[in-house]
Amino acid sequence: MNSRDRILSAMQRRDVDHVPCSIYFNANLEVPGYDLKHPVARVRLQADLGADAVIDLCLGRAGYPGDNPVMEISAGRTMHPAVETRVWIEESAAEGHPVLYKDYRTPAGVLRHGVRYTPDWPFGMDIPWDDHTASNTCEPLIKSPEDVDAFAHIWRPPDPGLLDAFRHENEGILRTARDYGIAVRGYAGNGLATVLFAMGAEHAILFAVDHPEAFKRLAEIDSETNIARIRLCAEAGADFVKRFGGYEQTNFYSPGIYREVVVPLLKKEVVAAHDAGLPIYYRVVTGMEPLLDDIASVGFDCIEGGEPHLSACSLETWHQAFDGRAASWTGVSSPALLGGSDPDAVRREVRRCFDVFGRTGFILGVTNSIRNHFPWENTLAMIDEWKRLR
Repeated sequence: MNSRDRILSAMQRRDVDHVPCSIYFNANLEVPGYDLKHPVARVRLQADLGADAVIDLCLGRAGYPGDNPVMEISAGRTMHPAVETRVWIEESAAEGHPVLYKDYRTPAGVLRHGVRYTPDWPFGMDIPWDDHTASNTCEPLIKSPEDVDAFAHIWRPPDPGLLDAFRHENEGILRTARDYGIAVRGYAGNGLATVLFAMGAEHAILFAVDHPEAFKRLAEIDSETNIARIRLCAEAGADFVKRFGGYEQTNFYSPGIYREVVVPLLKKEVVAAHDAGLPIYYRVVTGMEPLLDDIASVGFDCIEGGEPHLSACSLETWHQAFDGRAASWTGVSSPALLGGSDPDAVRREVRRCFDVFGRTGFILGVTNSIRNHFPWENTLAMIDEWKRLR
């Protein structure tokens, strides 16, 4: 088996020649001989370590890294052609920093997004939607239910022309995948994270409580874009797709909101992926323990991520919830263990993962990206122990 076959087989709970290990590196990681800001270098590092890399399709715009799906899908290429945008900066004593504003003039009204323009703002004169934007938002894009129709004009299903626009980038990605025998991943979307990125966490949560029907419509608008993107990923050559769910768990929203708003939409997205011939996995981080049975009921092929040391969801609890219903792509805590000072603790956790999950329907992974301040010997210990047990 090559890495592609191994990952796909494990994701669908089929037999594998050995348990795969697929981890991911933050772009700030520095390893001599590898420029890890580039996806091919990250693939090469995993291959040199003997792990099972995956590589991401690009459906974003030139100027943003093709390996950053959050940036790709917020790049503005889904807007109605009649939408006009304007960007400017105003001084603000109240915020303590200048404020960068972006107007969207749509057929249904004007939306305005404002963020603190701090010295570390990485996007120049633009406001894409991601974690950095959410944490710097001082004026939410969506302020009231009257803004939802306008939002539908700027967040629409992507145009199939994206495949032509990024054909060159994706040809290179598919070539790298063939050269290394690895799987190609498409990005299904962000779910409620899209709303949070555009509004900021506090406003998004309060909006969900104060305006439940308008909030539900926002989630539906996002899901419609996800379904279209899944189909584009299939056409572009993806082997499977990822659906981010890290910001729609109970550390942001109530179980009721998840069950009433999120689950029906997730089920539609899973059907869309399977209709397109693609396995689909769901990424969570923390806050998922009250929802484990709900997540397991959706029909995902695999659940990825989790954080057993910094949440109430142990590896055993995770396995009990998903065993026989979805594969598990999880394992060693990035912040608690890979970022720690004890390589032997990392080795013990790898052994524990094998004891808990066994060899079927399991991909050994990490709970978040491996970063430059993590002692590198911890990652090497994880890989070495996996090779001993796999």
